[in-house]
Amino acid sequence: MKTIRFSVLFLILSGFVFAGTKEDMEQLQRNVLEIQQQFWNLENDLKTNNASFTGAVQKVKDATAELQQNQAALNSKLETILNQLSTLNEKLDETNRQLKNMSAQPLPAPGALTGNVPEQGNYQTYNPGSNPGTNPAPSNPVPSSSSAKPGGDQQLFQTANAQFSKGSFEQALRGFQDLIDQYPNSTLADDSQYMIGQCFYSMKEYVDAVSEFDKVIKQYPDSDQVPPARLKKGLALFSLGKKGQGVVELQQLVQRYPNSKEAQIARQRLAELGLD
Repeated sequence: MKTIRFSVLFLILSGFVFAGTKEDMEQLQRNVLEIQQQFWNLENDLKTNNASFTGAVQKVKDATAELQQNQAALNSKLETILNQLSTLNEKLDETNRQLKNMSAQPLPAPGALTGNVPEQGNYQTYNPGSNPGTNPAPSNPVPSSSSAKPGGDQQLFQTANAQFSKGSFEQALRGFQDLIDQYPNSTLADDSQYMIGQCFYSMKEYVDAVSEFDKVIKQYPDSDQVPPARLKKGLALFSLGKKGQGVVELQQLVQRYPNSKEAQIARQRLAELGLD
């Protein structure tokens, strides 16, 4: 009997303990669910932020790739243009050399020509010993180094150069131009042409300077004044705000005369522009 009563009491007490444990478990479950919900919310926020960050990074990568492609395309176009310019310059130089060789060839003798006797005024003087009915030998109406005063070109150059050194650029310009006009075959003709460009450059008349330096390049392609003329032409183009043309001129200088001192200056200027 006592044993039965004790068993019943144990069952009753166990029921109370079980009831208390069940409430605690339910509260614990609610807490766990709440924590899980907070974790899920945090995880969703992280995923959203990660997606936004990943999208922003991808946009930056796409923009960078596009810029690189555009830069590569521009570099390719620039290289193509430079190659075309190089080809054109080579053809132009070859044409100038051919013209120079043609102009250096002697004219045919008067007796080899056919036709009427030249009209009066076509020549300044005639050969007094010529036979009737034949064409008289004409004299050259344009002064040259062979008919001008010996040493006159040297004197003209020295005088003009002295005027340039004193800053009398207009007088120096006229002196250098006189030398070219009177002594077109002089060995100082190319130097004088370069100095004409220098006069205009010193007077900051850059348009005329570009034109005169260009004459050195085209009319005297074998002259040692071509590298400095290209350099000064490029710098004059920069002064005119024509940066692209100036860059091309300096690059042509470096490509054609890589060992010249002017090429070293051109490389420095290109490096300053970030084009080395």
